[in-house]
Amino acid sequence: MARSGKEKSIKTIVRSPQQDRARQTVEAILESAVQILETEGLQGFKVATLAERSGYGVGTLYQYFSNIDAVMLALVELVAERQRQSLIARFSERAASGVTQTTRDLVELMVAAFSERRAAHKAIIEWALSRRDVRMLEGRNTFLGQMLASVSLRSQGLELGRMLDATEMFVLSRAFLGALRTAIWNEEADATAPAFVQSLTDLVDGYTWQLVRRTREAGPSGTR
Repeated sequence: MARSGKEKSIKTIVRSPQQDRARQTVEAILESAVQILETEGLQGFKVATLAERSGYGVGTLYQYFSNIDAVMLALVELVAERQRQSLIARFSERAASGVTQTTRDLVELMVAAFSERRAAHKAIIEWALSRRDVRMLEGRNTFLGQMLASVSLRSQGLELGRMLDATEMFVLSRAFLGALRTAIWNEEADATAPAFVQSLTDLVDGYTWQLVRRTREAGPSGTR
C-alpha cells in the first residue's frame, strides 16, 4: 500500500469503528483473515476470499478497510497487541500468586504465543518483512525491549539504575524478535526446542548483564 510523508498508523488506514456492533464486525473480519492465512497463506488472501469467509460483503469490508494491505497492517498491530496483553495478564497472574518471574518464563511465553497459529504468524511476518514502512513502524515499539530488560535484571539480581535508552531497547527487542521470527518464518530452528528457548534466554540475560557492567564502569558521570 503506497504511503507518503510521515508514516501513518493503523487508525488513519482502517476506518475506526465507533460502535460496539461495528467493532465486532471488524474483529470478525480480522479473525476470518487469520483463518485464511492459517490455511491458505498469503497467496490465498484476497478480498473476495475474505468476504466469503467472514460472511460480509465486499462493500462492508471497504467500509472499514481501504484495501487488503490495510487488513494486513491491522493484523500486524492486532497480533502485537494481543501478545502484549497476554504477557501482562500472565505475568500479573504469576505475580499475584507469588511466583518468581524469570527471563526464561518470559521467553517461553513469547515462544508459545508465536507458536499458536504458526502458519498465520509466518504469513504475517513474511508480509511485514517485505514492507519497509511496516518494519519502521514496528521498530518504534519499546514495550518488549523494556519488559525483557526488567525481567532479566530482576531474575539475575542486577540493578541498572536507569531505563534502557532508545538504541538499547531497539537492539534488544529486534535481536530477540529477529531470532524468534526467523525460526518460525524460515524454519531454520525449532522454536519450541529447549535449546532454542535457552539460547534466547542467554541472549537477553547476556545483553542486560553487559549493560550493567558498562554502566558501572562509566561511573556517576554516565559516560560510556
